[in-house]
Amino acid sequence: MKLNVKTLETVSRDFFNPFGTPKLLGRQFFSDLGTKIEKDLFHSLVKTCGYENNEKGFFEAILSLVEKKPGEIVINGIEIPKLYLYEILLILFPGNRRYAVKTVDELERIAFVKEKDRSCLQTVMDEFPVRLSDHVIRQSRVSDAVARQYLPFAGELDPSGKVITFDGHLKKGVLEQMYRNRVIFLLDMTCPVYCRFCFRKHKSNRKEKTPSKADVLVAAGHVRNHPAIREILITGGEPLLNKSNMDAALNALMPIDHVDVIRIATRSVSYYPELFLKNDKALIQYLIDKNDQCRSHGKRIEIGVHFVHPDEVSIQSLEIISLFVQNGVQVYVQTPFLNGLNTDGKTLSRLFTLLRQAGVKIYYIFTPCSPIHGTKEYWTPISKALEAQAYLRDHVSDRSIPKLCTATSLGKIEWHTSGFAVEKDKDDETFTWIRTPYTLSYFKGFIPDMSQMPDMRVNTEGTLDARFQVVMGDDALILGNRPRKIQTAQPPESSPSSEKIKNIRGFLISGSGLSPSLCPVPSKSVSRVHKTRVEMSLQADTKAFSYVKQD
Repeated sequence: MKLNVKTLETVSRDFFNPFGTPKLLGRQFFSDLGTKIEKDLFHSLVKTCGYENNEKGFFEAILSLVEKKPGEIVINGIEIPKLYLYEILLILFPGNRRYAVKTVDELERIAFVKEKDRSCLQTVMDEFPVRLSDHVIRQSRVSDAVARQYLPFAGELDPSGKVITFDGHLKKGVLEQMYRNRVIFLLDMTCPVYCRFCFRKHKSNRKEKTPSKADVLVAAGHVRNHPAIREILITGGEPLLNKSNMDAALNALMPIDHVDVIRIATRSVSYYPELFLKNDKALIQYLIDKNDQCRSHGKRIEIGVHFVHPDEVSIQSLEIISLFVQNGVQVYVQTPFLNGLNTDGKTLSRLFTLLRQAGVKIYYIFTPCSPIHGTKEYWTPISKALEAQAYLRDHVSDRSIPKLCTATSLGKIEWHTSGFAVEKDKDDETFTWIRTPYTLSYFKGFIPDMSQMPDMRVNTEGTLDARFQVVMGDDALILGNRPRKIQTAQPPESSPSSEKIKNIRGFLISGSGLSPSLCPVPSKSVSRVHKTRVEMSLQADTKAFSYVKQD
């Protein structure tokens, strides 16, 4: 491959000028570069990698490593940041195409094949279809964490699990309903790229007919006739591939008074950003305009994005998110917890910090991965997810910590808030009975035939337990079949004592108003209340500001 060194240099400097910050590239990168970092960050990188005044050699080294073995790119002990590599790879391997890959030879031509998987890969691809984009192929060349989400592998032939999990208590055409106050619209069942952990991954679930505009209007009519429905999740597939159905859904739902929120779930921000950026960002502007129209009807659009690992985050995806947020469209993230990809707290910390900086609301971690054929490699015990959440609690802001949820056959539960593990199933210990907040009367409000409800039982609290294929990983997390303990609050004092009033008044008048510091600080005007947070008074002095700047 002939390298256009001048173009690569220009792209490099254009990248590092606005994006060469510790917040985006990580503190470790700057630490590795040493103390003598020059204003020209690209020059510092080339020099530290051992290629001073030899930019061509630097780019040749990157290309050689990319072509040799997919994975991290490390030169002279410096790990080259993924965000930068993606910009370089866009020049070396240009294109924004999508591929429906049928054979191993075709996969090897457009991407790569791991030798350990080669012998059985065609069998995998015949059973579980493969779709890729140039974007994820580029990322996969330098990130195993991305490759393992999209490229087929031998472990998919493991027969554990089901062909499909339960996907709705009420189904009417494009409409599915799991909860009384919200429904799902399935506007399009196709995807630009197929995730290997998807609960619809089997070939039999990739052939569903695309709904018509008439189907969408029937679903909207159901919503109109059921005032309890306040929220609609538009999903698929990738619902934004079908502009006609999206337009029909938004226009029909907008005038319905009892609808408050219309959520649109998309994976394309991470794996096919070209969908949003092509035609001068027409899709972004369309959704911004639709949100403005929704606001005039007293409702809003929210965009639900889906990221698994920080290596998926690109400058393009951050740009898309920022444009939505800057124009009043709320963006939130949901993340599946996948073995070997994001099961350590450090990885999740990096992911959620990057996204929150762009304005994303951190929403859910879903655990475990859906127990579908071909996904066993991704399964994890609940204990592992709780450990990762504990790490986040120690290392990031509360606003970067998602809720930890499991989507049982009855509905979502948040661990140790709205649900807990009761006991292992006596007939099959790969299943666990999970306490949920749902009741029979709750479902009778919108399910015409309760006999179709999945494995469940009424518990001693009067709510329902769901039988679900999950391993807890720690028997201490199995709390037993008992009523939830209810704490009875002490009644407030009818009249506070004069001594208490005096103490409170004194604190308000003379106190700094800061919470107690967890460690020594250089000034009374600052308090370290958490590893990631400080409180500062309005009279903060230079010592306080210096303390914050240093850490």
